[in-house]
Amino acid sequence: MNITCDHCKETFTASGEQTSFILDSQKKGMRFIMLECPSCYNGFSLNPQTMDQTDPQKATDEDHLRCPVSSCYGLISYVEDEKPFWGCGECGTVWFTRPDLFEAIKNSIEKHPYRAEVYTKKGNAFFPVPLENEPDNYEETVVNE
Repeated sequence: MNITCDHCKETFTASGEQTSFILDSQKKGMRFIMLECPSCYNGFSLNPQTMDQTDPQKATDEDHLRCPVSSCYGLISYVEDEKPFWGCGECGTVWFTRPDLFEAIKNSIEKHPYRAEVYTKKGNAFFPVPLENEPDNYEETVVNE
């Protein structure tokens, strides 16, 4: 399975782990995943259904929020598609509206209060804290939920 990196434009053969991730994502109907390029080590998005890159064309304040899905610590990106959405490239969850995304974050914090440390709340909106300000063990803690 050949894939072209969105950053360095190098074409590479997906590793066994990447191929499994893509095939599993296709089976689940996911439309947004993140892969890492073995040449430049940058992450880039891919729609496993079409094998096209889903280019987050518009930066939003919600970009880089931590995913609120249980046991997932992925980062959320805004994707301009036929129907724009915010999606997690790790678990493939998508939100089509800000209120739905913010409701998921609110529910996650209610269930796991430590998750509040990776968000800043202003009014009804959530924003990401800088990655360097996250708790050192955040990812390990989330995996064990």
